[in-house]
Amino acid sequence: MGDGPMETSVLPECGAGLNATRCGGTDVLWHERPDFAQLTALWDMLPGGAVSSPFQTPEFLDCFFRGLAPGTCETFGVLAAHRPGAAEPCVLLPLIHYSKGSVRFASCPDLGVSDQNAPVLSRSQAGDGEAMVLAMCSDMMWGIKGADVVDVKKVHGTIGTTPNPLFHLPEAMDESATLFFDADALAAVGQGSKKKGVYKKAGASFRKLEKEGVRLVEVTSPAARLDILDAMMAMREERFRTLGRANSLKQDNREGFYRSLAGHSGSGNPIRILALKTDEELVAAVVMLAKDRFVNGILTSIGSERWQRFSPGMVMLVQSVYWARDNGIRIYNFGTGLQAYKSRFGAVEQPTRRLLVPLTIKGRAAVMAFNAKRRISDILRNLGEKSAP
Repeated sequence: MGDGPMETSVLPECGAGLNATRCGGTDVLWHERPDFAQLTALWDMLPGGAVSSPFQTPEFLDCFFRGLAPGTCETFGVLAAHRPGAAEPCVLLPLIHYSKGSVRFASCPDLGVSDQNAPVLSRSQAGDGEAMVLAMCSDMMWGIKGADVVDVKKVHGTIGTTPNPLFHLPEAMDESATLFFDADALAAVGQGSKKKGVYKKAGASFRKLEKEGVRLVEVTSPAARLDILDAMMAMREERFRTLGRANSLKQDNREGFYRSLAGHSGSGNPIRILALKTDEELVAAVVMLAKDRFVNGILTSIGSERWQRFSPGMVMLVQSVYWARDNGIRIYNFGTGLQAYKSRFGAVEQPTRRLLVPLTIKGRAAVMAFNAKRRISDILRNLGEKSAP
């Protein structure tokens, strides 16, 4: 990004009666530590409504800002981009600020609970052209105060089916990939050759479970979601204890975050829970986040050992794919990681990128050090691959 658009001034009474910083051709406002009402009001101001992933909804951010950010971040909030003098924002970028050593970072709310990081776009603005949105997002970087580096991981190419401008900024670099189904793949699941594989096996196992009194339910009320989630947490803890592995949900109050989200009564709550259960017992469950015909799996748990012979985890995943297909979902994402079992379902890879933007001299040094370390890692990996038999 070089030195960036350095024309910066403070404009009184810009936007919603707040001071704004002029960055390039964009007015940028910082809303610090907003509560749920303020988040909802900002999202409602976007012309045409909000284009958002489920990880940037007001409900998700409200739970994150209340449950995770205070103990980990120096500050947090939402950066809003306006056309000069306009009251309504066109782009919103949720941000957290934290430090590593002497370097100050700004990033999207993540801390291990977000699988996709992106801005929130005005639906009307997104339809005006990708170049304009990209320019506004580039300008927004220079409206971020108190940071040396902008570091955003897990940047997908789209927000639902809308292009993600962060993915296309010149500072975005290839990072990894996820596995997903698009609309055509969802429509075809369980048909053709795949019917003879994992889907056929899952169908047979599901019928056996039904004979054992197990039924598939979608859990919708906040109280019922909390009950299922509590049971999932206990199942997960027992499984990780048996395996002798650390349970990542014990970090940074992640369990508390998920409980808060499950119990959130906001009308736009993205959480969806499917469960296999008897009248007395939870056999397996999957938690997904859904928004704008996009769904992302985030948690799966399976119950006691006596159900293992029915492969309840596989059945649960297949049923969640069917749920997505039958509910008009256009993209089903398996979440982070390229675990081999996900490929068995017929999903394909989608690349992700990492956005690293230096904002200060110290930030440039930090990014240069990161890039040098990355190049060395790539060289060593390539040498190892060449020397392998």
